Order: sequence, then C-alpha cells, then structure tokens
Amino acid sequence: MPHATSSSVQPEWIKVTSAAATIGIHPRTLRAMISDGRLKVRTIQFDQATRIHRGDWETELAKRTSAPVSA
Repeated sequence: MPHATSSSVQPEWIKVTSAAATIGIHPRTLRAMISDGRLKVRTIQFDQATRIHRGDWETELAKRTSAPVSA
C-alpha cells in the first residue's frame, strides 16, 4: 500500500474561502448561509480563520451539482 504524502492528504477542516471557491460561491454568501442556518456546518476558529469540516461543505457541493436545471 503506497504511503500518503502530506500533499495528497486533504485536510478535514478547510477555510471558508477555500470551501466557497470549491462550491462556486462568494465567501460572504457562504458565511451568510452559515449564520442564518441555511447551511448546517461544524466550524472551528483556528489561526483567526473559521474552518468548515470537509464533509459539511462537500454535502452542500453535492446538493448544488445534483440539483435539476429548470428550463
């Protein structure tokens, strides 16, 4: 089994800005979704930056990519 290098391991907690970029929204939009309860996430404060658990934003990304497009 190959050894995982630090560059191949994705962190469990990522910055709001990184999560927003992956989802395709502005970081302020993501923060608003968190504060008004539209997006349920576990957050931590680390190095003066809010981090979101990877599973939480991946769930939101999956919702956005699997949503039907209305014509």
